Amino acid sequence: MGNKGEKETKTYIYIADVVSVVWNQDRGGVLKRLRGKKSRQKLADEIAARGGECSHQNLKKLEYGESESVSLKVLESICTALQISVSEFLSTVEVTN
Repeated sequence: MGNKGEKETKTYIYIADVVSVVWNQDRGGVLKRLRGKKSRQKLADEIAARGGECSHQNLKKLEYGESESVSLKVLESICTALQISVSEFLSTVEVTN
């Protein structure tokens, strides 16, 4: 939040204009929590069955926060397999200049 008396500026963008999402350990923890007891391989198989691409090795990297970003296409595939929307997964989208 800014200094007292300053107005907060928000920037909105169309999700279709997003190519990738910044990734970190917090988002990896969310992914791991949402996966639950399902194995990474089973989730990868479910992603593939729905026409997406994300290997169990890539899921591991994402869960451990070893990736700096993830493509929106991959994140959409993961979210579809988890039966949630991308907006549910990402509570906030940060836009940096």
